[in-house]
Amino acid sequence: SKWENTEEASYSIWVDSKYQFRRDPIGVLEALLWRTNSTFAISEHGARTNIYDEGKAIVQKHKATPEEVEVQLTQYRQDGMPDEKRLHGLKALAEASIIVRELTPLTNHFMCAWFNEVVRFTSRDQLSFPYVLWRLNMPGINMFPVCTRRDLVNSLGHTRKVKPLTQTNTDSSTA
Repeated sequence: SKWENTEEASYSIWVDSKYQFRRDPIGVLEALLWRTNSTFAISEHGARTNIYDEGKAIVQKHKATPEEVEVQLTQYRQDGMPDEKRLHGLKALAEASIIVRELTPLTNHFMCAWFNEVVRFTSRDQLSFPYVLWRLNMPGINMFPVCTRRDLVNSLGHTRKVKPLTQTNTDSSTA
């Protein structure tokens, strides 16, 4: 992923590094923001519908420790976060592989609040997005279906880290 930001920008399109964007950006703004009268667009999650099920999946996939996830979800429960499949009429769980937004004070506030949750707890944005959505109840969010996301990008998968080279003994002389 790469951020290019200028003070003159009115919109941003963020695409996760595991994807290759394959659409005209103006067409994406038109389809996801302008036609829907939205200021923020993000894909619905394809597999699960609430953060508590997502927390279990994150632990099962070893993407965070059980303790980290439990601390975060316990705090959200204490704050009154409901165990709902929909929040404010939107699907409760998002996949942040594509984020399209108009750069407004409200969307900037939403992104800052979301980032603060990622820093505060686990880096798993799927857990913090519904919480921030619930807390701020920001209008103008378009959570588009997975099929739309698949139409916008080609999946490349995350690049695997190269295994470290092993040291070999190149000294073939014998005494």
